[in-house]
Amino acid sequence: MVVRQTVVVCVLAVLAYLVVWWATTEDEEPKQATQAFLTDYSKAEKGTCVQFAGPGENDQGLTVIDCAQNKAALKVGTVLTDTSGKCPRGDYKVLRDTRHNAALCLLPNATKGDCFELDTDDLQRSVVSKFDCAAPRANVQVVDLTKQSCPEEAELGVPYEEMTLCLRRVR
Repeated sequence: MVVRQTVVVCVLAVLAYLVVWWATTEDEEPKQATQAFLTDYSKAEKGTCVQFAGPGENDQGLTVIDCAQNKAALKVGTVLTDTSGKCPRGDYKVLRDTRHNAALCLLPNATKGDCFELDTDDLQRSVVSKFDCAAPRANVQVVDLTKQSCPEEAELGVPYEEMTLCLRRVR
């Protein structure tokens, strides 16, 4: 009789726990990181972040990734509907898709405090990678993103259509 009462109490406790857990969990399923392989640059959207799909920055395709990811170093600034088109004001990394007659003007996906490895003299040829600021490969840090002129602590400003990326050297 005592064993039966103990089993009933344990079963009721487990059921009560499950009911409380079910009532307090959200109905939403966890959001999956959206990644899509981008082979037609004309379908890219301004403001989306991209990562090279191959082992380097060659034209093996791009993967659209969440801009909040640590590896999201490049963002689409402008989509050109002609491969011979020119990017607006700014020092963009340009990728051309002759098969779909489109081009992407890419800029660093930067927020204040981010650190990058990039060649500030030639962004087009530069590998653009986002790093922790303590990493030995990081060579510049974002001081500000502004529509005005850069603050005094910035050593250089990289102009873009809608803002100026203000940087300081860290190495």
